[in-house]
Amino acid sequence: MSGYTLYWKPGSGSMVVEAALRMVGVAFDSVRINDAAELDTPAFRALNPAGKVPVLACASGPVIAESAAILLALDDLFPEARLLPPHGTPAHTTAVQWLVFMATNIYPAALRYYYPARHTTDTSPQAADAIRQQAARDMDRDFARLASAFQGPFLAGQTMSVTDVYAAMLADWYEPAKTMPEISMLVSRVLENPAVSDAWRHHGFGKQAA
Repeated sequence: MSGYTLYWKPGSGSMVVEAALRMVGVAFDSVRINDAAELDTPAFRALNPAGKVPVLACASGPVIAESAAILLALDDLFPEARLLPPHGTPAHTTAVQWLVFMATNIYPAALRYYYPARHTTDTSPQAADAIRQQAARDMDRDFARLASAFQGPFLAGQTMSVTDVYAAMLADWYEPAKTMPEISMLVSRVLENPAVSDAWRHHGFGKQAA
């Protein structure tokens, strides 16, 4: 037992958490979730009442859900790993701002894009199509905002942070994002990191999994 356990599902937002754990270099146990029924069991709901992955059970005791929250917690637990720029610096503030921006804007839009029926009581194909089209417009706008902030090749310049990994993950879910030169460069550079590329392959990314 490592003291850390990651509950994950292939193609999901748990990829960035696994990448962060690998970047930190901490040993962790891995519990794969294969279908939605496993998320609705009493045992899993006790970990996360929302019935979603990722979930990280930490050696220090807490069980943390939501990918962005887990990343912030890991940065606090392992500051020497530099998942984010040093606390108290403008770069740290910027990295956290964009991480939260993506978690609250692009990630939900991706879910609407792939699962439009979850977001309406109207069961008509037209309703689902309208939701999907609006989600695509939202992602086009928000990825453009993100791209405009890049100092290159990463968000904050020459040093990669876990915010960059999060951005690459979301871009893999939405092919038009990778037509933006800044985003395309970011994905390529992020995947040069062995910890990220290992988690990327383990989660089946690069295959339009969502």
